[in-house]
Amino acid sequence: MDTMTDQTQSQRLEAIRLLMQYAVPAGQMQEALTLLDRYQNDTIATNLLHAFYSYLPEGEDDGVRALRLLARKQGSFLLAAVTFRTTYLYLATVDDVLFLGEHDTGIWDQEVLDHFNLGSRETFLEKYRNQGEVPEYLPAQQAGDLCPACAAADGEEHVLGCPVEVCPWCDGQLTRCNCRFEQLDRDHLLGDQEVDAFQEKLVAKGRIPYDSGRHRPGYPSAGTEGTSDPSEWN
Repeated sequence: MDTMTDQTQSQRLEAIRLLMQYAVPAGQMQEALTLLDRYQNDTIATNLLHAFYSYLPEGEDDGVRALRLLARKQGSFLLAAVTFRTTYLYLATVDDVLFLGEHDTGIWDQEVLDHFNLGSRETFLEKYRNQGEVPEYLPAQQAGDLCPACAAADGEEHVLGCPVEVCPWCDGQLTRCNCRFEQLDRDHLLGDQEVDAFQEKLVAKGRIPYDSGRHRPGYPSAGTEGTSDPSEWN
């Protein structure tokens, strides 16, 4: 299983900088670049920035000058991208980004609202009416209670395939140990069906949640690597 490499992240940053040349007004470029530099090792932030600059929501020149954290749960983040024109909402993970619309309009997607226990669009608008009270989004390597690879918080389960997750059978690195083969009595996993079968056994055994006090110090390159794709387990 391969994790996100430094080269992959460098390519993503290079793509964002190229897109910014066609999106950010010249007088605001330095501020936008400063923000990108701040989050250059954070997969969630760079995924969001790549999505923003690839598809400017209003189709007009703009740039992101701040990222704010509205809510987070199980490796998914509800983020506000503050631009030079307005504020947009995104649902972001280490693997994907979903554009949710303008902050002032609120969230219409009930599934997203339910995930973050917000109830309704009206509840969201009331809770986050004052944008100035919403805290800044911290890069994963600075937020000490977050897994540096999949962004699970203390006490939460990792995203399946996270290289930081501890194996409940041998206490080793779940993505590297042989327990997945031993549990399925196979030499390698052939596809999604067998990955699903292993996940069922993993859940039945009891997955070990992230513990920043025990797991984070031993992770060698926080903020530069992402989750592995379980479909590549073989």
